[in-house]
Amino acid sequence: MMINAVIVTHNRKALLLRCISAVLNQTIPVHRLVIVDNASSDGTREQLVKKGYASETDGVTETIGTTGIDVIRLQENLGGAGGFHFGMQHAFQEDMDFMWIMDDDGYPAADCLERQLPYAGSHDYVMPVSLDTQDHTKLTWFIRMKNKKWTRSYKELAASFTDGIMPQATPFNGLLLSRQVIQQVGWPNKDMFIWGDDYEYQYRCIRAGYTPVTVLDAKFYHPEDKASHYRIFWGLVPVNYSESRLRFTCLIRNSTYNYWHYKGKHYIFLKFLIYSWFFLIYKRLSVEEYSHYLKCVMDGIKGDFSRHRKYLE
Repeated sequence: MMINAVIVTHNRKALLLRCISAVLNQTIPVHRLVIVDNASSDGTREQLVKKGYASETDGVTETIGTTGIDVIRLQENLGGAGGFHFGMQHAFQEDMDFMWIMDDDGYPAADCLERQLPYAGSHDYVMPVSLDTQDHTKLTWFIRMKNKKWTRSYKELAASFTDGIMPQATPFNGLLLSRQVIQQVGWPNKDMFIWGDDYEYQYRCIRAGYTPVTVLDAKFYHPEDKASHYRIFWGLVPVNYSESRLRFTCLIRNSTYNYWHYKGKHYIFLKFLIYSWFFLIYKRLSVEEYSHYLKCVMDGIKGDFSRHRKYLE
């Protein structure tokens, strides 16, 4: 069985090296590791060469143990969406059976891939469970249990699904995809840049007839959600918000696009009510931010993925 792994990175060389080490030291080795460097400026390339993961010449394959390593250096930062788009294309060129994909800021447990593989024969979209890098008893984000209640406790989630598999997934952290699903669904939407591109790809997989699953004893460690979470309506309703104009633009535009095309247009109206209250009441007439939010909603409806570029450094 041939498995090619893809890691996408941008200016996080220390975290990238941790992730690479975790992939190369799996109990079941991958055939090839494709590292996509999103035009990093922090010395990532030099560190990869120093560690023996890359040569001085881009595109030349190095080998660690039995794993071949390809480093693709993009000429500009295309975000996670662009990185996965081109990284998966490259990894797919070989006659591989499965592709294992992840960001640079997380890392798999040593037996993560081994525990995912038994489910690969019956499923084409297999995720490990994501645990907080700082506290391995906590999930990286809230997940709905079988009884529909939300939890961040790994113990509670595992007890909820007694057969060890959950019929839902939070991509892309350690996602194992079959060659068949990639042939049918294609690549992530590179224009989405960050946030929501993983769910857009998952929605396409579901439409194609595949059921995402999470294997609860396959563990992947990832930092908790980067968005700030506020609660409005007397603490009853959570609001995702980021002070970064780049991140917030992608969050609202991409989630709106996904609602419009996949999840249901009524979610756009519900989010409109929530964010209207958030900016006009909770944030006391933050009109400029509210106006920006409305523009991002319209971008999502129209499928215009250009606005975030003005906020790139």
